[in-house]
Amino acid sequence: MIARTTSTALILGGFLVGTPAARAGEALPAPISPGAPVRPARPPADRPAPWLLAPSPVRVASDAPPSWAEAGGDPYPTTGGAYRAPVPVAPCAPPCPPTCVPACIPVCVDACSPRRGPIEVRDAFPLEQPFLTLPAGSPDTLGCGRNSVRAQFTWSNSFGWAQTTSGENPAERYFLVDGETRTLEVTAMHGFTRDLDAGVRVPLYWRGGGFTDEWIDTFHDALAFLGVTDNKRSDFKRDGFRLEGVTQDGSAFDANQEKGVGLGDVEAIAKWRFADGGRDGWSWALGGRVTLPTGTGSFDHAGVAGGLQVLAAKRLAPAFDLFLGAGGVAHGCSKFQGVPYDPIVGHAFAAVEWRFAPRWSVLVETDYATRHVGDVVKYEDARWYVDVGVKVDVARDTILEAGFVENLVSQQTTVDFGLHFGLEYRF
Repeated sequence: MIARTTSTALILGGFLVGTPAARAGEALPAPISPGAPVRPARPPADRPAPWLLAPSPVRVASDAPPSWAEAGGDPYPTTGGAYRAPVPVAPCAPPCPPTCVPACIPVCVDACSPRRGPIEVRDAFPLEQPFLTLPAGSPDTLGCGRNSVRAQFTWSNSFGWAQTTSGENPAERYFLVDGETRTLEVTAMHGFTRDLDAGVRVPLYWRGGGFTDEWIDTFHDALAFLGVTDNKRSDFKRDGFRLEGVTQDGSAFDANQEKGVGLGDVEAIAKWRFADGGRDGWSWALGGRVTLPTGTGSFDHAGVAGGLQVLAAKRLAPAFDLFLGAGGVAHGCSKFQGVPYDPIVGHAFAAVEWRFAPRWSVLVETDYATRHVGDVVKYEDARWYVDVGVKVDVARDTILEAGFVENLVSQQTTVDFGLHFGLEYRF
């Protein structure tokens, strides 16, 4: 027995001494104590770990698409990634329990399904479109070495007024904002560490009279039973573009000719997650944004702006997540096209995500912002929106998003109705 043990030790020692690590003088790994948990070694990049290829032990609907883990998700936390579900790192780890949705949706949702986060939508009101506004967001990061490219198109219609009577010929008009805005933007982000993302956003703007006034009236008429009104839009000129009014000091502004296409301010973005609560705890992050005065045409306001947000998220139930955020923007432009602007604007949001199917999420979000437009007569102080949208994983690293925006209060100083569509690719 002693001879056999000695021979085995000599053979094993000779093998280890022959490894590159031993020849280079590096320390050999410490022996593993009996009963200690063992973390599997990372497999080669071109060969997934065997447990990622095994069928899920909690799959209920046999015809449901595979989870991210089954499709090759990375179980190692150093890669981060909001779309990667946590998977066991040891064979004895307990599976995640599934949660069945109502019978009208014949699928079951894995409780470990990753959240996708709120849809980032900016305020497209004509007096706000050229400036930095803070969108809703998630504290989740891409992960070290991961990238994201996202394109979004927003189409909005706005109509607000304050005057002695409705219509085109009031005795006195305090302000009139009427027009459509469209924004095409591209945002590129890179994960520099597990908890730090940074990137850039480039928007292209358009504003003008458009052609959707009648459609918006029809939409509001259909929702009249909910108390939604058309703001007497039919009393005014159809599909016009007007930005005009009077300030508190009696100065008049008229930007009715400031329409067309132009580049917006290029925006630098950074997000640092300083607390990672995992699947069920609170996650927290700081998000910062700075815009440079790169606008052209009707969007050249020659002002620098900076914004800061605190972002938080927590899982409420196996298929529901809560997102919260608050922050503010400091603007360097105090007057643009005759309209005065306040230097500091506050912002807050709340959003709930329902992952009702393995590849789908429904998001309901509300955004509130303090007043930005300055001393315009009878201009309301706050802006409050509700946004409803969906996100769907059309491929492993590609997300399609769509939704609509409606104003809750302050109808005269917010977007009347807006649609947005986006596509994001992560790699």
